[in-house]
Amino acid sequence: MIASASVPFHSASLYVGDLAADASEGLLFEIFNTVGPVASIRVCRDAVTRRSLGYAYVNFHNVSDAERALDTMNYTLIKSKPCRIMWSQRDPTLRKSGVGNVFVKNLDASIDHKALFDTFSLFGNILSCKVATDETGQSQGYGYVHYESEEAATDAISKINSMTICDKEVYVGHFVRRTERSGQADWTNLYVKNFPAEWDESNLRKTFELYGAITSCKVQPLRISIKPKAEETVGAKEATSAAQEAMDEAKHTRHDAGEELPPSVARSGSTATSIDVNSGESASPTEVSAFGWVNFEHHDSAVAAIEALNGASELPQKESGSTIHLKAPLFVGRAQKKVERERELKAKFDAAKIERIKKYQGVNLFVKNLDDALDDDQLREHFAEFGTITSARIMREPASGTSRGFGFVCFSSPEEAAKAVTEMNNKLVLGKPIFVALAQRKEVRRAQLEAQHAQRRTPGPYGTHPGTLGPGGVPSHGPQGLHPAHLAAPYGAAMPIMYAAGTPGGHPMGIPPQGHPGVPISSVPPNARGYVMAPGSPRGPIAD
Repeated sequence: MIASASVPFHSASLYVGDLAADASEGLLFEIFNTVGPVASIRVCRDAVTRRSLGYAYVNFHNVSDAERALDTMNYTLIKSKPCRIMWSQRDPTLRKSGVGNVFVKNLDASIDHKALFDTFSLFGNILSCKVATDETGQSQGYGYVHYESEEAATDAISKINSMTICDKEVYVGHFVRRTERSGQADWTNLYVKNFPAEWDESNLRKTFELYGAITSCKVQPLRISIKPKAEETVGAKEATSAAQEAMDEAKHTRHDAGEELPPSVARSGSTATSIDVNSGESASPTEVSAFGWVNFEHHDSAVAAIEALNGASELPQKESGSTIHLKAPLFVGRAQKKVERERELKAKFDAAKIERIKKYQGVNLFVKNLDDALDDDQLREHFAEFGTITSARIMREPASGTSRGFGFVCFSSPEEAAKAVTEMNNKLVLGKPIFVALAQRKEVRRAQLEAQHAQRRTPGPYGTHPGTLGPGGVPSHGPQGLHPAHLAAPYGAAMPIMYAAGTPGGHPMGIPPQGHPGVPISSVPPNARGYVMAPGSPRGPIAD
């Protein structure tokens, strides 16, 4: 079914996603202008770095051209990447509501966006279709199909769910948001680390069963670090072999939350320890820490265990009445998949980075061309008169400690920083003129330099070089009433008289008829008035 059929869109705007980072407006214009006249193209970029966000909007003059582009160019390669085209929806209600959105998993690696689209287009109009890929462009085995109507989505689920595609049985179901999925709000599995290395499942269970019923408990064997040595004793070789077997078993052991552990993976009373082959002795288990998992029967029990034990430095023992002192605070938290943990950490670090950028925006100064003898205190003294300095530092080589010739000075307010830039830029410090400007992040500076180089490579209007253009890309001219030859005249040469607009004998636009320097206008032949033209010019002299 054609993707654009029966879609009541009044706009001729298309969304183009999954673009390469170096796909520019000019490239997209050349591609889409072959379908029909393009009104405008905008590649969305980061507000700070100006790097492409991977999607753009293409606006046509006619809706029919946009429909033809959607039908013929969807999933075509742009910079070796298949683009994904859909109608631009100004109202995000349909997209955010999730109505008609289908989740497909267990896909074969050979299925791409177009193959998934062709498979599911039999059941209704598709607004968007995508196979999730990793950073290298390889399929992750799942995707999404967004239908225009809920009926089409239900029909696709009933017909394709459990069907075999490319020798793999696929699952097709309604899309469920991450926050609404099972296990997101009623989790019971905990990850525990920094408990004594000699503990086994029984010790871990005794510590946590005070807070509720436990369905399973697992202590992961310690990682073995083996240092080979040429002179190994027979006993050391046997210990190395045993340690390697324990490590291999630990590598293939997998803890599945919510299920009882099979006896084959249950931990025996002995503890795998770190072995130093050089000495042939076993390291003490108490010198290292271990980690494991505890799965409760109820969510409330898991929450209570986290509140009571997370960050604890001492663990009281009920049976013996003694207290175990931990070398590091105990960590108890919700067990997460690696992808989920990386997503949370990335969001946390990004938020901290943005907060740090906002904090130092407009107050941090970059100073370069510094003398090698200048230190941090002297740099602070030179800038102290302009306001309160929160930090001043000269960057140095890590190994030798020699100055790298630049540093940073941070003020408490933007006004103080602006005053320091005005007064200290190009000022002599220890006999060298220093450069002072507001500090920029590396990616911002790189983006600005790339934009400048791209502008220099772009030819200007009338064949002029971009460096000769004035503000707004307009070719720069000399002062009004002066021919370029006049500007090269010797100092003191006579200049033509300026005329006011509308005066008798004056030029209607206020620009006087121009002649040769020092020669009255009346003595110049009428056909020679205006700009001086080179002999043999195809246009000839400009007449009045």
